[in-house]
Amino acid sequence: MLNQLKSGLKVLFERLPRGEVHFHHLILLLVLGQLLSSFFIHIHADTPWSQITATGWYHMVAGLTLTLFALLFFAKVYLRRGSQDLYPWLGGHWQQIIADLKQLKAMRLPEPVPGGLAATVEGLGLLALLLAVATGALWFVVAQMGFDSALLLSIHKTAVGAIELYFYGHGGFALLHLLHWWRQQG
Repeated sequence: MLNQLKSGLKVLFERLPRGEVHFHHLILLLVLGQLLSSFFIHIHADTPWSQITATGWYHMVAGLTLTLFALLFFAKVYLRRGSQDLYPWLGGHWQQIIADLKQLKAMRLPEPVPGGLAATVEGLGLLALLLAVATGALWFVVAQMGFDSALLLSIHKTAVGAIELYFYGHGGFALLHLLHWWRQQG
């Protein structure tokens, strides 16, 4: 069964360049660490730096690290795929997205294709990731400088909601594709 799972995961990532697969796994682990640590921190705009726990500091330092890797990951993916693939709606290209939605409505998983629903969702996920890390990093810098950062912290917490939604949705669809593959092996 473990070998089947490894084969299934290999199929999920077979279309990606090897370096991008490693980046994907690194981002996954860093985002997971951020989501898990966020459950154990209670930082407000008026929390004194001296009262921030080790978990809070971990969250902030790991978030700054994630910011760097998220920017590199976005650049790598965007340079390979471009806006036509990840953001076809910017140019008014909805045909493939509509076709994919029709397949979903018919209870069939559409194949991931350039400019399709999967690519569009991935593009939106990348934007959500950038928004979450950018607002977190900006909050950290502004708060460190001693300025009022309540609005930035609020925006960051809202932006994290978008990346959480994407994280669970993206993972859920990966599981659906894995189950679909598994059934075909049957």
